Amino acid sequence: MKIIRIIISVLIPFFLLILFASLLTTKPYLQLSKGLYESHEDVYFDHDYAIERIAGYLNYRYDDLEFGLNELDDVNVIMRDTEISHMVDVKNLYTTLKISALISLVIAVSLSYLLYKKDYDEFYKTYKNIYFGPMFFVMFLGASFIINFDGAFTVFHKIFFTNDDWLLYTTDVLIILLPQNFWMISGTIILVLFSLSLGLIYYLNEKLNNKRNS
Repeated sequence: MKIIRIIISVLIPFFLLILFASLLTTKPYLQLSKGLYESHEDVYFDHDYAIERIAGYLNYRYDDLEFGLNELDDVNVIMRDTEISHMVDVKNLYTTLKISALISLVIAVSLSYLLYKKDYDEFYKTYKNIYFGPMFFVMFLGASFIINFDGAFTVFHKIFFTNDDWLLYTTDVLIILLPQNFWMISGTIILVLFSLSLGLIYYLNEKLNNKRNS
């Protein structure tokens, strides 16, 4: 049963982390940041249209990122080839993580049901302690970005990408729309939601246990 507990304790937090990270690829979330950052003063294209195309590309509503200044512009392509190449890598990574997260959820739920039926005490202990590993992860990740955001950001990209296409210019569309502060704020939101979700799991687990023992 110990191996099952470990698998659940890894897969559930992984799913939650990817779930909240996927918020960054939604149009409503990206629109919330409109005009909040200094770089947005340099926007020379239709902000909403660019967001729709980028979010749509990551979520398979568009096949490419060859879009112009606005919806009516079919002549210009405002993103450089390097930006587009990087977004291809991002989409591939994003897709892999989403599929992995869904598979993780199915496996974790199945194992949780099995554990619940065969050994409730082990089920209870699994979810009672599920926050331990993620708590240290959040503390480490949060501290890394607070102490040296640029360094942590660089390490992240070197781990997940095999080329330097992510090294963009300050005048690039992606940097104008999604500057450093966007990632700092988004990272904080993800970690807060992640932590709250683990707290909710702990609370529900305790409530279920109290109900069973009452």
